[in-house]
Amino acid sequence: MASPALALAQSPPLKSPAVSVTRIIPHCWSELPLDLMRMVFERLGFLDFDRAKSVCSSWQYGSRQCKPNNKIPWMVLFPVDKNYCLLMNPEDKEKIYKSQHLGDNFAKSICLTTYRSWLLMQHRYKEKEVLTRTYPKHYVYIIDLLTHERINLPAFKSDKYGLSNPILWIDEKTKDYLVIGMANSFILISFKKGNNSWKEIPQLPKSCTDDCFNMVYKDHMLFCLNCSFLHIFDFSGEVPLKFFRTSVRGYIPTEGGYISRPCNPCMSFCKCNMVVTLSGDVLIVKSFVPRGPKTWTFEIYKMDPSTENNWEEIDSLGDESILLELGITVLAKGQEGITRNSIYFTENKYFGGYEKNGIFIFNLDTKKVEQQPQPFVSLSIPLSHAQWFLPNFKRE
Repeated sequence: MASPALALAQSPPLKSPAVSVTRIIPHCWSELPLDLMRMVFERLGFLDFDRAKSVCSSWQYGSRQCKPNNKIPWMVLFPVDKNYCLLMNPEDKEKIYKSQHLGDNFAKSICLTTYRSWLLMQHRYKEKEVLTRTYPKHYVYIIDLLTHERINLPAFKSDKYGLSNPILWIDEKTKDYLVIGMANSFILISFKKGNNSWKEIPQLPKSCTDDCFNMVYKDHMLFCLNCSFLHIFDFSGEVPLKFFRTSVRGYIPTEGGYISRPCNPCMSFCKCNMVVTLSGDVLIVKSFVPRGPKTWTFEIYKMDPSTENNWEEIDSLGDESILLELGITVLAKGQEGITRNSIYFTENKYFGGYEKNGIFIFNLDTKKVEQQPQPFVSLSIPLSHAQWFLPNFKRE
């Protein structure tokens, strides 16, 4: 009988285990499933979205099911006597987009404010009417500058300025809208979807509307600022309800938010704006605007009822940036085309007599003002106005 060692030696050699080889079949990017393609497009900003949809026909089709994930403000520019706008995306500083024709009377109107892609427009009054003090009714309408959808509002009687300190809000899904503004010696009027005419808001006390020079509307809350108080009203119901009031004495100049002070060898002016942040904090932004060679400076105060004076000065916005004329902040962290901890403002908002309108950024880190790169300054078309807006791109 063979020994175990000999038997082991005589046994056939062990075979290597079979290895399953799977051939890797290359796939074409144009054959991505539509669900995956949507996930890609929904994460792209406007510029990358525009590039991606031109890759091939299937990506072009996939892009129609999505919209750009835009989170940065654009600029809308208003050429003089033209029925169109010029749009500038800070991500693409070398390109200017031209809107389509926005109506025969668009050139005769002025943009009062913006909300997302919507513009609140008011017909301009004529110089002859100003000289004779015969102010006609003011005609106001809302228009989406991307889709050209238009909502005409009833005319109303007012002084030569029409609607001042206007507020515009629109629900993109239901198309519910609300317009609020001051008219006729600081009477607060409003118009919302379903109304037949403008309505005075009697629930707001006269102490609120007197000398009110700045309003912000956010999350169905109306913030009204005058030289004495900040008032907050809840507009979520049928009747506005008073929610909160706090003093701003000592922080606000006494004449409509403006004050002059010596600035050797010239004068500078202080302008106050109210801003509501993403988290709901209320800020007062004091802008010291020079008339000479000096540059802008800013002071920011945050409402804090736990402090003795209800306000504390802050020197940083963190990862947010302020759009001063819109009275809001936007998230700037990781967003190409917008600088965090900065204040975005327009020069033409402060003094209407300026011949040159400018878009500027004040960086709170460097304490310096930078003019937003503007390739349009070389255009032969004179510009009458400039505004910030947050485009909302709808599906095709």
